[in-house]
Amino acid sequence: IRCAAQFINALFDAPREFWFPALVVVDEAQMFAPSVAGEIGEDTRRLTLSAMTNLMCRGRKRGLAGIVATQRLAKLAKNVAAEASNFLMGRTFLDIDMQRAADLLGMERRQAERIRDLERGHFLALGPAISRRPVAVKIGPVQTGHKVRAEGLMPLPQAPSGGMEALLTDSLAADVQAASPPPPPPPAPRPADLVPAPAPARAVSSPASEGSSQAATSGAREEAMATILSAMAQEEGITFQSASQLYQAFLMRCRSERIGGVPMDMNVFRRRFAIASAGLERLDDPTRARVLALGEQVDEDVLAPYLAIAAACAEGKSVPDDEELARVYGTSSPGRIRRLLDHLEKMGLIVVREEFGGGRSLLVPGLENIPAE
Repeated sequence: IRCAAQFINALFDAPREFWFPALVVVDEAQMFAPSVAGEIGEDTRRLTLSAMTNLMCRGRKRGLAGIVATQRLAKLAKNVAAEASNFLMGRTFLDIDMQRAADLLGMERRQAERIRDLERGHFLALGPAISRRPVAVKIGPVQTGHKVRAEGLMPLPQAPSGGMEALLTDSLAADVQAASPPPPPPPAPRPADLVPAPAPARAVSSPASEGSSQAATSGAREEAMATILSAMAQEEGITFQSASQLYQAFLMRCRSERIGGVPMDMNVFRRRFAIASAGLERLDDPTRARVLALGEQVDEDVLAPYLAIAAACAEGKSVPDDEELARVYGTSSPGRIRRLLDHLEKMGLIVVREEFGGGRSLLVPGLENIPAE
């Protein structure tokens, strides 16, 4: 359709020396100049509608006589149909097509009913080349056409009656030929060949030795991961990165240390990294176990500052200052630190006491027997 539109536009863009009178016949015109964009895109419709309108409006200036033929007049664009000068209206049964035909021919609705009763080859004609009023005309049969055109069905081929029996009996001898016998089956294998060969002897390790080796491997793996987490936690500015970036960096270091597989998932890594960032390795084993037990129900995003506060309270030292909490929490905003302490206090994880002079002290429930300055 786009090629047809470009061809029509090229007829107008041709140089003047190539202007010759010509008939431009467009069959199924409702496809090239549709009233609405349905089966084709809007850009294609605009291109073809512009070409058809140009042909019907300005074609006579180029010696081009446009002829449009359609069986669905209602689907044809109004500006294309209205530019035609002469009309031949054939039989149609659709009310919308008859209404459009009545509008073009200037007929009333009652007169348009004549279109429904037209016979084959009969048309209502109107135009300066035919008549000023709609008249009934009859189109005669086609005088020229394809020479091999057939008006009806071809007759069945005629076969001689005497040869019908021969078709059934001539090839019977060939069909009854004995088929060649199938090849003999392969010989059965000997019973000795079915017995598998003995497998080579190998050293059998005891379950105790296998368990000890697996335990040693798991212990070395856990120690290597703990070393990587501790080294990452001691790097300056590492806590300001997102959790996904930290996890990717941890996996890269594990691969560089030849730790295969997935060492731990994202949630376990966040808790392990929070524990390493809080610096709990400076506590003794009973105190560290007590602090970790208190932090089991704390969310991963606030676990590191909570453990730092709990470790300071367990040591009997002053609570971490805002800079230490900001480093562990991964922020440089004092307002976020204040909101963090308010959040921990609302959850019942810490107790904030305001002191005279603007200072404050933090207490962790479960560590009351250790004083905090």
